[in-house]
Amino acid sequence: MLPQVAIKSWYHSYDAFRKVPADLSEASTSGALMTLLAVCTCAVLFFCETSAFLTDTPTSRIVVDTNQDELLKINFDLTMLDMDCAHLTVGVWDAFGTERFNVTRNVQKQRVDQKGSRKGQPYKEEELLELEFSGKSFTAEELAELDSDWGSSSDHFQHNDFQAVVDAHDFAMINFYADWCGHCRDFAPLWLDFEKSVNEGNVATVDADGSPANVHLLRLNCVDFEETCRDQMIRFFPSIRLYRRGAKKGEFEEYNGEKTAEGMTRWLKAAVAKRHLHTGATYHSIFTEGCRVSGFVDVARVPGTLHFQVGNAKDREINPAFTNVSHTVHHLTFGEAPRGLRSALPSEYRRHVNPLDGRTFTVDKFHKAPSHFIKVVHTRFEDSGLRSYQQTHQWSVRTLQRGTTPQAKFSYDLAPVEVVVAKAERHWYDYVTQIFAITGGAFTVMSLLAGLLKLSSAQLKSMLDKMN
Repeated sequence: MLPQVAIKSWYHSYDAFRKVPADLSEASTSGALMTLLAVCTCAVLFFCETSAFLTDTPTSRIVVDTNQDELLKINFDLTMLDMDCAHLTVGVWDAFGTERFNVTRNVQKQRVDQKGSRKGQPYKEEELLELEFSGKSFTAEELAELDSDWGSSSDHFQHNDFQAVVDAHDFAMINFYADWCGHCRDFAPLWLDFEKSVNEGNVATVDADGSPANVHLLRLNCVDFEETCRDQMIRFFPSIRLYRRGAKKGEFEEYNGEKTAEGMTRWLKAAVAKRHLHTGATYHSIFTEGCRVSGFVDVARVPGTLHFQVGNAKDREINPAFTNVSHTVHHLTFGEAPRGLRSALPSEYRRHVNPLDGRTFTVDKFHKAPSHFIKVVHTRFEDSGLRSYQQTHQWSVRTLQRGTTPQAKFSYDLAPVEVVVAKAERHWYDYVTQIFAITGGAFTVMSLLAGLLKLSSAQLKSMLDKMN
């Protein structure tokens, strides 16, 4: 028996998990509460870690793009809201300088109603003028130039478009004068007071429909702007003429009455009241229909631009500057799109395949066009072997110069890297290690807190005993 006792005593000395005898330990209420809290905490952490281990979470990394394709397919389906199919053209331009205009292969066009069952109607010429030259269509700088007197060719304003001055307001009343003219100098103070009064809105004028008319007065020096006065056939100084918006050469009313403020005011009001100015035009359809265009184009796999704009048809020509390229994007993707590709992708990657789908981009003025910039990132999914192009999208409305053809532009740029997506791999021993770590750590923390509570309770009890 002695050797057996000695052996038992020998290996008991290596016990790393020694316990305190039950008769030396004491149960407490705080200890029981901390034990229950520790058990609950360990159970919650255990279930959370198990759920994370059983859930497939993809991970991604960025590497240099391995795609060696020479061509890139662009799939599109758009409705041009204010352009008929006969005039709609599709163009592609790439960074190599290659430009293909009016692409027709693999592109289908379908005539659609402009606004559901209600069709628009073409603009009349007077409607175009009202929309084009309404006050809201000018910037503050443009209005400052158009409203200023043509006093000298050395002014900081570049006065060179008389017709634009006429078209900038419903009516333009202009005093043509010459510096050497004595009658012009005598008349100048009266005119300047009258000009200020009208331009500041102190003289109310209405058209034949009773609607307020926008009238602007200014002076034009025929010495510095001799060619303009010659074109307008000015023979006497001073000459006062009233031009209405859209008036062609020779269309004006000459004031030949007494040059007094009262006389000019009565004549101005009477002349304006004879005209039906406002057509009530709004930015509706130029054409009686829209056009839904769909298909795909194969382009070089380099940055480029896909654009949609108006072009001349076989039987008629239109003014391309007065077109509206507002559009709805039904579908726009890059690359091959096998059936069911989008549904096969992880949910967090699906929305980046076609972020423009179902969105409408409109403008409310001529000489404006929505422009899109798309960053295209090749994405490879290692587990499924799928490939797709993810997109980031920004857009803005560009203001164009008058006479420039508006385009709905989709500029795209390819990222030099690709995103590789794979499932997160976790081994069973990682899981076991994590379980032991979090449960053991939680139990240890609770043990330390329980000990701290017992020590604080003992010290508090000792202090109270001393006080008593």
